[in-house]
Amino acid sequence: MPYSIITTTNARRDIQQAIDWENLRKPGLGGYFLFDLEAKLESLAITPKSGSVRYDDVRISFTRIFAYNIHYTVDDKKQQIIILRVLSHYKQPGY
Repeated sequence: MPYSIITTTNARRDIQQAIDWENLRKPGLGGYFLFDLEAKLESLAITPKSGSVRYDDVRISFTRIFAYNIHYTVDDKKQQIIILRVLSHYKQPGY
């Protein structure tokens, strides 16, 4: 059974900033980014420990097409993946 995906406030803010940024680059690109992110999250729901451990119990995985890191933890008891941040490889957070 797939794990459920929980996004933190910071992650939701990161995702919205990424959509806005990609749409600035080219109108409509934000939708493609969101599609790429959702596909990766669906994959993580099936294989939650596929991302590598980056620090403590925080794992990292990458979107396939766009250059974004997904930082997350896995709660096996609740069968949840908690998305902490979604950050660009290239931009500093907050930009």
